[in-house]
Amino acid sequence: MKDIQAFKKFEKQLSYTKSPRIDRVHIGLVQLSTDHSLEMDWAKLLGTQAAVFSSRVYYSSEMTPEALEQISVGISNASDLIATGLPMDVMAFGCTSASIIIGEDKISELLTENRGNIPSTNPWTAAKSAFKHLKAKKIAVFSPYPTSVNYPLYQQLSDAGFEVVALGSLGIEKDTEITTVSKDSMLDALDDFLSETNADLVFMSCTNLRVLDHIEEIENMFGIPVVCSNSAMFWHAMRLAGKTAECPGYGRLLNEHAGQ
Repeated sequence: MKDIQAFKKFEKQLSYTKSPRIDRVHIGLVQLSTDHSLEMDWAKLLGTQAAVFSSRVYYSSEMTPEALEQISVGISNASDLIATGLPMDVMAFGCTSASIIIGEDKISELLTENRGNIPSTNPWTAAKSAFKHLKAKKIAVFSPYPTSVNYPLYQQLSDAGFEVVALGSLGIEKDTEITTVSKDSMLDALDDFLSETNADLVFMSCTNLRVLDHIEEIENMFGIPVVCSNSAMFWHAMRLAGKTAECPGYGRLLNEHAGQ
């Protein structure tokens, strides 16, 4: 072809009809640049019930209130980058500690600023909703965070009407280190600080904590429900979209028919 006009004569124009959006819950997810675990966990939970479209926001990895607060400056832009032109059913923000420090209302505002009138969630909001759903009032918390983050976690959980009967902390200073915590470390720690409590439920905080695969083992070991940040947020996102998450093998919260 010598020029585009000649090519236009060669090119055959085709027509098409539009198919509907894939029939599953569409979740828009903003996660941290330092998160190594959330995507892998949710990949195990999605099945054909949901689809996730994600982007990331910069985080320095420093586990301090100041560094966590700074994450807020990038959330709206990260949300805008998610699947342009594709409507979401719910928006989610993947950081428990930042949701505590920045505030749940502010997180929701930033997530949905240019997304229309749709619901949103984050691990902190989701966890508290899950506790109520499971009728748990006395909460034991397994935290990888340092004291400066654990204290507002404790305060906000208490303010929400829950009794924190135990809080065990690893005191990790870098978010990227949280992903390296071994299963044996978690089991040993839980055995250490749960033995003298009367907790209704164990909350394993942080989207970077690789605990999802071990939830059922921990539940069987201690005889109470276990909720982690990643299980809570998926459960809550589905619930906000009017669906029930069914993920057998990942704990009572994600399998409502378990034990029936």
